[in-house]
Amino acid sequence: MTRNEIITMFRAENPEMTSRVVTNTVLNEWCKVGDKEVCARTRCIVDQDGTTIGTAEDDEAFDLTNYIDKFYDIDEGPNGGGVTYNAKRLKKKTIAELDMENSTWRSNASGTPLAYYRRGEYIYLDRPIDSEADDIKVYAVLISDDFNNDDIAPYNQLTYLEPFHYAMVLYLKMRAKAKFGKKAQAASARAEYDAYVAWMKKEIGGGKYGKIYFRKKR
Repeated sequence: MTRNEIITMFRAENPEMTSRVVTNTVLNEWCKVGDKEVCARTRCIVDQDGTTIGTAEDDEAFDLTNYIDKFYDIDEGPNGGGVTYNAKRLKKKTIAELDMENSTWRSNASGTPLAYYRRGEYIYLDRPIDSEADDIKVYAVLISDDFNNDDIAPYNQLTYLEPFHYAMVLYLKMRAKAKFGKKAQAASARAEYDAYVAWMKKEIGGGKYGKIYFRKKR
């Protein structure tokens, strides 16, 4: 659905929300915000090929926003590539985990990194790099492009996400009920939207949450 079709469906399903109650200008802004929220919650916009970052000797921290346009998060799911160094995947850690495993890790000599942790837009390696010949590759979840035109579809206009456009109708309903509806109606609209987004995330990630094991029949 285009933005115009989404707004038309929203008004058809919520006839009390006339243009006098909520204008198209307001709905357009809500569509822009809702598109980014749905994409962030479902992690449906990803950098399929990853981004390669050149390194220099003793590098140990990288601001990912300098390399990845619209960076949101690292795609660490089972179907994502996470972060690799010299084509080998680094383990994602927290500072607490690194402290527990080795309290002196902060003074590690330069070498081959084995793990990384993230703080904001930065990733930090568990030790400085001892070579400038190898690259880091980051597979990222991205912020969606602005959904700001009546004639375009949401979610970066990706056709495989077309079955999930109805989330935008529910987002508009939730926002409208919260602003102009009764408390019970607003709560119901929020629950309906949340349930749909949870289903959408599950469908997009279907079959990607873990290993499949085969057992011999006894």
